Amino acid sequence: MDAKRWSARELARSPLMPAAQAARFAEMPPPAPHTEADLRSLLALLTAPAAAVSTVAVGHSRDAASRAAAEAFVAAWQAGGGTVVAVVDWPEQAASWLRPALRLTAQDPDAWVIAAAPLGWAQLSRRLRLSTDWNPRRTYAFPPLEPDGDADPPVRPPYRSGP
Repeated sequence: MDAKRWSARELARSPLMPAAQAARFAEMPPPAPHTEADLRSLLALLTAPAAAVSTVAVGHSRDAASRAAAEAFVAAWQAGGGTVVAVVDWPEQAASWLRPALRLTAQDPDAWVIAAAPLGWAQLSRRLRLSTDWNPRRTYAFPPLEPDGDADPPVRPPYRSGP
């Protein structure tokens, strides 16, 4: 679905989630700082032969942990010869998610890499689905929350959207 083919009215329609649903995301803890293991796992997923990824767009919330994770990923991806076509940030609350959604998808990357707080990402992903060519199956993310301290060793698998 090409965003340029949508009417101004369709693009202006806000897909903001209902307040009760947003409140559940807002109650979640903020993102934890990424670990080197998080970064290595995410890079391994993206560089696996079956992934066929060379270009990525990176999106992140504006909190310190998400920003640091995105910066670390960009540096590692480029050091490995990959291309970053966009780095886009967004606030946790916004009247519209259209601008970051269009910027994140404008260059048609092979994959999207996300480091974000749950509420902002939930809101943005709704706009991505409504207004762009974004494909959740090509979306990868840093683990958003603290590791599971009961696991031995603590578990923080990277997240890959889609089936």
